[in-house]
Amino acid sequence: MTVAAADREFSIFQRGDIREDLLASFRIGLRQYINPDTTSPYTETEIATATAVGSRFWIEADAIDLVLIAEQQRALWLADQVRIDRASASWLVGYHGELWGESPLPAAPGSGPVDAVALPGTTFVGSTTIGDPTAHYATDPAGLSYQVLQTVTTPNTGITKLTFIGRSTGEATNIESGTTLLWSNPPLNAEPEATATARFTGGVGSETSAQFARRLGARVRHKPAAGNESHFRVWAREATSSVEDAFVYSCAFHAGSVLVVPTQKRANVLGPHARIPNAQVLERVRNYIVPRQSSVVPARVHVVVRPPVISPIDLVLSTALGKGVRSGFADLIPFPSIHAAAAYVSVVTTPTDFRFVSDNDNALPSGGTAPALMMWNRATWRFEKLDVSTVTKTAAFTFRVQLHSAPSFTVLVNDLVSPDTARRSLIDRSVQGYFDELGPGEVVDLENDDRAHRAFRFPPPLEERQYRAGSVITTRVTEALGANSSDVALLSITGTVPPVPDYVISGPFLLAADRVAVYAPAT
Repeated sequence: MTVAAADREFSIFQRGDIREDLLASFRIGLRQYINPDTTSPYTETEIATATAVGSRFWIEADAIDLVLIAEQQRALWLADQVRIDRASASWLVGYHGELWGESPLPAAPGSGPVDAVALPGTTFVGSTTIGDPTAHYATDPAGLSYQVLQTVTTPNTGITKLTFIGRSTGEATNIESGTTLLWSNPPLNAEPEATATARFTGGVGSETSAQFARRLGARVRHKPAAGNESHFRVWAREATSSVEDAFVYSCAFHAGSVLVVPTQKRANVLGPHARIPNAQVLERVRNYIVPRQSSVVPARVHVVVRPPVISPIDLVLSTALGKGVRSGFADLIPFPSIHAAAAYVSVVTTPTDFRFVSDNDNALPSGGTAPALMMWNRATWRFEKLDVSTVTKTAAFTFRVQLHSAPSFTVLVNDLVSPDTARRSLIDRSVQGYFDELGPGEVVDLENDDRAHRAFRFPPPLEERQYRAGSVITTRVTEALGANSSDVALLSITGTVPPVPDYVISGPFLLAADRVAVYAPAT
């Protein structure tokens, strides 16, 4: 018997199907013959014995089954190659890529701000041409090099604000804030070292097969032609491999105008702003698709490139993890608990001393003076376990937390406090993954604006990159926690749809997690 796989347009055989078909045909044939030893028709016992497991005829049928299954696997492999989402790397590039005139994009460099110390009036020469020998450049501790992007003269303060872009490429060029860079060809009167003042972004490796397949599949799904929305999306994505995706709003300003909004690949950068393209990524997209410098877009087309704008929202989740175990909440009685609202910080005295309010707790759990707590670091989108010294009740539903050491972030009023769990890393990564799936919203009110019939977002959110947030996040958390979790619920969310900007030129909003808390289900 053949079985049609759910994702196949044709039937395939499972192991043993052909063997059983052969043996069934053999049994039917034997019933029509006379046994020469008995001069009587073959009995059912004799037929069953002749085709039993391990018999000569069973072994022959099983060998045929093995050979044909192997041949079928070759056929299945070949059938996969005609689909972009299943093709091997060589077929993806050599067949599909050549068919559509596309190839994987090369690696791109990271870029970011740097402070350099020099005497006032010292000139740091920059260049937008990567590898320009006239530009000043420096190397990081790993030996990767970066050059000055724009020429800057040191002001009277002696601190020069520079923008560096990697001469090297890849995720490793997304260096951390505070990284020391050693000048290779410093100008006169400059200190030998400079310092990165923020995390570099935009550095990515060569486009992977999966990324290339998604980009190529999008091109096939929506054919680019004559400067349509798909054409601008294709152009923006091929400008640099740092671009994760691009969203197009036709005629958003007036007839003949195009608003293009790229997002940036996260790579190894944490936090909500990792997907917001930096100035250098935006500039590369502009140079590629904005006339007159564009080599692909004809003159007299009004093209505007803008980044999305973060729209922060708060999330409160509950999950029925175990209690007092490594696979669940750290304490037997998770504290704080939740009734109507999440526990929030009401007063911050010092980095190691703050108070929070919990509407469902008027006392500490019995016998506990230092409950295990964690808080969401909104800058990195990671939960951090607090180094708790003591927790004491100070007023009705109010508790004072004293820490042995301050967390890596600054605790602020209204930050949310959660009971700690060793599964925190699985939860925060699933939250990050969920928000990374979202795309920016609309730039005009689709219900009331006259431009709605032409200025809606492309690709449509129902097809790719939904912009609405909601209960789907519980599925992501459940998938991450696996068997350790049950009954994940979204208790509250402060926004589900990105707001419409007051002005189209501001660019669309992109939902991103701001404050996140996780609790045991209310009892």
